[in-house]
Amino acid sequence: MNHSDSTEHSGRSAHSAHIVVHPPTMTTRPPYRGVEILGTVVGKAYNVADVEEFARRAGLEDVDVAQSDAVAWVGGGPGFWGGDAGE
Repeated sequence: MNHSDSTEHSGRSAHSAHIVVHPPTMTTRPPYRGVEILGTVVGKAYNVADVEEFARRAGLEDVDVAQSDAVAWVGGGPGFWGGDAGE
């Protein structure tokens, strides 16, 4: 999988999404995914609940982060966090 790809889970460009969830960082345990909201890095997410909390804090509490076109999942969808890669 090409982690530099800027398309998200549903094929929409990550550059047009309100929330961008970057590919898992596999060099740390547990793996995490960096999260940007409206172009600002807001933190590290270790699961979908973390992404939901970042969205809530940004006033985007009505966004279904697993299904919305407002969220770009780069390098794997909301079910991929890196820990299941051969472990």
